[in-house]
Amino acid sequence: MMTFSSNGLISINSKEEILQRCREADYKECLINGYPEILENNGILIQSPNLILIDMDLSLCTNCLYPIRKLDYLLKQTLRRIKEDIDGQPTVLWTGNGYHIYLPVQIPILDNEFELSKERFQNLFSLNNWYYGYYVSEVFMQFAGRYLTGEKYDLLHRHGYTNCKVRIPDTYNIDSLHKGLSLEKSRVKIIQEWDESIIDIKPLIPEFKVWLNQQ
Repeated sequence: MMTFSSNGLISINSKEEILQRCREADYKECLINGYPEILENNGILIQSPNLILIDMDLSLCTNCLYPIRKLDYLLKQTLRRIKEDIDGQPTVLWTGNGYHIYLPVQIPILDNEFELSKERFQNLFSLNNWYYGYYVSEVFMQFAGRYLTGEKYDLLHRHGYTNCKVRIPDTYNIDSLHKGLSLEKSRVKIIQEWDESIIDIKPLIPEFKVWLNQQ
C-alpha cells in the first residue's frame, strides 16, 4: 500500500490497518497494490496475471476540444468491447484525473508455458529491450489493456506485479488537488461495480502469441 504520507510502499496486514493509514494521510493518494508481495517460490513465479488494470487518463485526450467528453466515449467503447468479447463487467472508478478499470480474470501463469517463455522471445526480454525485467505474465497484462481498449491505451502505463496500484474510493487524488481542483472533483468515485464474475480469458492467449511475434 502507499499513501501521501507513507514515503513509498508499505506492507499492510488487515483492513483496519488500511483504514488507519488512510486516516493518517488525510485520505490523500491512498492506493493498494493489486498483487501480493511474494511472487516467487524458489525462483519460480507463482502468481498469475489475474487482475487487469486499464488506466484511461485525460492525457489520452490532450489534443481534444472536449477532453472529458472524448474520454467518456473511449470508456464507453472499452466497456462495450469487454462485454462483447469476454462477457465482463469490471469495476470502473473515476480517479480525479480519468478512469481506472479493474477486471479480475482467470488465466494460468504464462511464464510456465514453453510456447510463451522468455527463451522463445529473447530479443524482447534481453537487456536494453522494451520488456527487460518483466515477466511474460506482466507483459500479458499490458497486452490485455491494449487489446480491450482497441489500442486506446497510454503506453506509459506499463503495469506489472509491483505497480498495479488500485485507488481506494472516497480518497483524493493528490495530483488533482495540486492542479487546484476541489476536494469533490479530486475524489475517487465508483462509476460501475464489478459483477463478481471472474472471467476466463485464456481465449486471448493465441492473440497474445501473435502480438508477441509482431513485437
